[in-house]
Amino acid sequence: MLRLLSVLMIRKKLDTIDLSVVYEGGKIMSRKCVITGKGPRSGNKRSHALNATKRRWGANVQKVRILVDGKPKRVYVSAKALKSGKVERV
Repeated sequence: MLRLLSVLMIRKKLDTIDLSVVYEGGKIMSRKCVITGKGPRSGNKRSHALNATKRRWGANVQKVRILVDGKPKRVYVSAKALKSGKVERV
């Protein structure tokens, strides 16, 4: 659902973001981009002997101030969204 909302917002080129995307049930969501939906990925760390151990790769998200419902809020945005101009800092 988050990805669908973010795609719709990008297509309409809205300058504000719906608070329901940023907050979920009153709690701030994890380090996930509110624009593109990018978040941490999981996989295996492989040693030279090919032993598999679970690990996580964090997404390159930055905490920036953007307009949310007309007010500046601090949210996580991926570096790719910042560089491509999909979001503008306040």
